Amino acid sequence: MGAFFVVVLFFRFGTIGKARYNFEGAFMYEYMIGSLEEQAIDYVVIDLNHMGYKVKVSANTLNELPNLHSEVKLFLHQVIKEDEVSLYGFATIDEREIFRTMIGISGIGPKAAMGLLSQFSRNELIGHIVNDDPKSIAKAPGIGTKTASRIILELKDRYKDVAVADLKTIGMRVKDDNVTQAINGLVGLGYSVAEASEMVSLVFAPNSSIEDLITGALRSANPLKGR
Repeated sequence: MGAFFVVVLFFRFGTIGKARYNFEGAFMYEYMIGSLEEQAIDYVVIDLNHMGYKVKVSANTLNELPNLHSEVKLFLHQVIKEDEVSLYGFATIDEREIFRTMIGISGIGPKAAMGLLSQFSRNELIGHIVNDDPKSIAKAPGIGTKTASRIILELKDRYKDVAVADLKTIGMRVKDDNVTQAINGLVGLGYSVAEASEMVSLVFAPNSSIEDLITGALRSANPLKGR
């Protein structure tokens, strides 16, 4: 127990940017800015004043990170357990918001929530919820069909007023598996998830093949990438 309080006090007076208390009294960090020193499949290490902080991240956030040894800003969520203090980092406030929404649902912990955000972008996940598509949600690791249905039941009303323009893009993605594979292919070529999604949306047509989508998207890359 003594070691636990030492850890909490260390975080309380550490060098992580802006901070606040939540309503339950647990100390929460808003964000951190530091040097990206290590990157793995599900976490990064951020250097702050020669102290390395391990921060768990989603695949979407990994795709948005700069090169190693560059400055990076991550929005944080802190999880305190009896035997562990963990930091979860997000490239955007919106991604952190939906992570917090997910862990508020019974049966979904931080690991499952990060699995959802690694399988889908925020907008894709909202699209599956709005379109009542538990089968797609259940593709995420650790999420079964029953849990996917519970997510939809609890959140469908919350996201029913998503902007029409957003729903059009979301609907395009969730109704065509080729779109998802084309986006993943572009990400593999070095584009971010956001860039790849925009590129594919510009050339999308019903029944387009993966090859057609990727080829068309690459042709549209000049105005998007400044090439």
